[in-house]
Amino acid sequence: MNGKLLLIGWDAADWKVIHPLLDAGKLPNLARLIEGGVCGNLATLQPVLSPMLWTSIGTGKRPYKHGVHGFSEPDAVSGGIRAVSSLSRRTKAVWNILNQNDLRSVVVGWWPSHPAEPLTKGVMVSNHYQKAKDAVNEPWLLEPETVYPVRLEKVLGELRFHPGELAEEDLIPFLPGLKGMNQEELDELSSDPRVHILAKILAEMTSIHSAATALIQNEPWDFMAVYFEAIDHFGHAFMKYHPPRREFIDEREFRVFQHCLEGGYIIQDAMLGVLVDLAPQETTVMVMSDHGFHPDHLRPRAVPQEAAGPAVEHRQFGMLVASGPNVKADKRIYGASILDITPTILHHFGLPVGEDMDGKVLLDLLVAPGEIQRIASWDAVKGDDGRHPPDRVIAPADSKAALDQLVALGYIEKPDADEHKALENTVRELDYNLSQAYLDGGVYSEAIVLLERLYERWPEEHRFAVTLANCYHTLGRIAELRELVGKIIERRLAEARTAVAEMNALHLEDPAIQEAEKARLEKLTKEEQEQFTRERRALVARARPNLLALEALEAQADFAERKYPAALAKLEQLQKDYGARRNALTLRGEIHLRMRDWEEARIAFGEALEIDPEAPHPHLGMARAALAEGAFEDAADHAMTSIGLLFHHPRAHYLLGLAQYRAGDWENAERAFLIAVQQAPLLAAAYRMLSEIARHFKKDLGEALQYRAYARLALQRRVELSRTRFGEARHTQELLRPADEETPMPVLLPRKQVLKGVPESEIITVVTGLPRSGTSLMMQMLQAGGMEIFTDGSRAADEANPEGYFEHERVAGLLQQDDPSWMKEARGKVVKIVAPLLTSLPFRLIGGVGRQAYRVIFMERAMEEILRSQATMLAATGLAPSGSADIGKAYRQQVREARAFLAHLGIPALEVHYARLVTEPEAGASDVARFLGREASARAMASCVRPELYRARWEG
Repeated sequence: MNGKLLLIGWDAADWKVIHPLLDAGKLPNLARLIEGGVCGNLATLQPVLSPMLWTSIGTGKRPYKHGVHGFSEPDAVSGGIRAVSSLSRRTKAVWNILNQNDLRSVVVGWWPSHPAEPLTKGVMVSNHYQKAKDAVNEPWLLEPETVYPVRLEKVLGELRFHPGELAEEDLIPFLPGLKGMNQEELDELSSDPRVHILAKILAEMTSIHSAATALIQNEPWDFMAVYFEAIDHFGHAFMKYHPPRREFIDEREFRVFQHCLEGGYIIQDAMLGVLVDLAPQETTVMVMSDHGFHPDHLRPRAVPQEAAGPAVEHRQFGMLVASGPNVKADKRIYGASILDITPTILHHFGLPVGEDMDGKVLLDLLVAPGEIQRIASWDAVKGDDGRHPPDRVIAPADSKAALDQLVALGYIEKPDADEHKALENTVRELDYNLSQAYLDGGVYSEAIVLLERLYERWPEEHRFAVTLANCYHTLGRIAELRELVGKIIERRLAEARTAVAEMNALHLEDPAIQEAEKARLEKLTKEEQEQFTRERRALVARARPNLLALEALEAQADFAERKYPAALAKLEQLQKDYGARRNALTLRGEIHLRMRDWEEARIAFGEALEIDPEAPHPHLGMARAALAEGAFEDAADHAMTSIGLLFHHPRAHYLLGLAQYRAGDWENAERAFLIAVQQAPLLAAAYRMLSEIARHFKKDLGEALQYRAYARLALQRRVELSRTRFGEARHTQELLRPADEETPMPVLLPRKQVLKGVPESEIITVVTGLPRSGTSLMMQMLQAGGMEIFTDGSRAADEANPEGYFEHERVAGLLQQDDPSWMKEARGKVVKIVAPLLTSLPFRLIGGVGRQAYRVIFMERAMEEILRSQATMLAATGLAPSGSADIGKAYRQQVREARAFLAHLGIPALEVHYARLVTEPEAGASDVARFLGREASARAMASCVRPELYRARWEG
């Protein structure tokens, strides 16, 4: 354990805003942490929705594992809908794991954390704590189960700050223009809803800060997490006014509100300074955000009128700063993700990281990283974790209050009055969010099932169709992509024609109609006016289809069909909007790569990077162009830049490995390929490269064959994946596993009569089996029995095989079906050939006479022992894959094929079981000697067996 850890969450904080403020000296406390620690980007997840993201931060898992999929969800108690809560999460958060390991946690404001979890070794203040529902002159009661333990309710309840308590001078730092206004302007501004939003943000962040400062001083803690949502709210309310002023922003509004966002960061930094100063000196401090917020030319001009539309303002990278006794000083970290926070916290406290977590430990942060411990899943560990009991429910009244709060904050639209329709819409949005999370995690099978169902049920929701089109494209389902694109365009244009007809029927250009409508609006309630405005905007939006987006979809379909000139012609039109232009340039670069026009590809990707230098995909395109031209160092640099921005991108790791391999750096290439297959278990090309490295550089035929097996299995699963309609969707890891085969293994027979009359000098004795099945032991036994071994001795003995491997490098040539005439040299000798290569044995040799004579000793061993032994052997190198595929089933299939091959050709073969050979060496050696006609050698053979080397014994 490395002392206390203080985690501070700033929702939506972005380096693009932070850096100018740091340069101006306006964020001194954050600057102090940066100078003494590590900083960098944090890649976010899709969709960029705060409840999903902060739950991923607190668990280290993607949304389809942790269970929080949006802002609201069905409520089994009331039959309606409710806000997501701490009960929505179906896995342990980091504070639950710490709780059951006798470490004390203080958690303040995390989203979602209501009702507060009953941490027996700590404190939780839920995300409902700071929300004021009543006027300032009315009693502000603390909602039940907002604070745990209950003994802290009174003192913390009194520390909250109500928006109505703010005075005019409190707003001056955010609205300095107030000083120059006359009374009429001030009166007008006092009723401006934006001023009330500002007051609400300031009051809520003050409440969170008050609770945090009280608890950090007065409660014992090992881990403290404080979540501030203020910067995100500042962004959504005031980013449009952030300098420089854009031409469509009113000059007066810009003058009044341009300092609000900057002021939000400055006060947040001041609060950071207080918390850091109150923490013990040896505390490790982490400040991070879940995503960023576009502050520059990439700011969208308008927010889409759809569920979670404001998320379009978010940027794909958050920020991370860490400082502490074991944290490096003044360093930059690359390739970090929000999924890495929980694994890093667990490692800090000396606890194992769950294998079911999607993040990694950020070892680059640490001066002394230490060894990472692992556990299958913390969810399987029993103990006092401080979670709610599984039958815990929320009262309907509380659910409604929380839901109304989300509506008031603008996170969701007011639910439809029709409860059935409201429930249906909620489930729809949850499914869409979940489909995006699956896509982000590479689980396309699950995503397609959801998206196809969503688009069939709601054909007017074109966002579902566009996401489905991207999925089809990724999976190479070209015909379905083209059909879908045609359907999208046809439906969207028909919808526009209908909307135009509706608008024409309203005669809105008629002055009399305008006056009548104005008079009618004045009689409506505020709520009715808002509803009217939403409906009118929706009608206008339907009447104005985004033709550029439709053009981009057609270009995507053309690209998939290899109609490159047609695609390029369409892309030329997508130059007006920054976002569309950036994406169009990236696709243009991809097309030129396909056309082998490397220079034009580089130009397109370069222009895309001028628009957004932190877009990882154009960097990857530059890497591919450089690789194609043989500029391996440049290719590696661009690939590493892309990975530094977005670590979870298997294709980037593969390209990095390829560039390093071709530059002669096979060790770093191996590491890159291993990360690629860890992230994408079906990436057969990476397995093939690992096999090449094992064969040519490590001289390890067993490992080479292991990776070959992975590659073949991955290709097989990809074919299955492309053919299925995903009726029974499964996770990628499961798809990599071949189906169980219950048919018995082909029988091997000694058939000694087959070789009757054949001189020993003409017989090739083959020892075979899977890697780590005992083949080296058998070779040693036969050598002790007086037989000559066909080996070049190129692979030295090691801890795994202290007596040697008895291999010959030429055997590996059977993989490529090279000239097999060298097999003549093995006549009268014993050669080791692992089972996957048996089917490549030559039977008519160049220069040979007639059919070649073989006899085979087939080593069998429990698959569990083989895998355990292989894992131990590879772990010693630190380069083993992380269990992304069930290689055992692939091996069983290889054994089946090898045995069928021997049985079909009638080759004499003896089956020897490793366990019996080691535990009963005399009996096992006698069987072998009898098969070979060398009974006198049995004792010498048996003397080689060393039972103490039986280190992977399986007791099953």
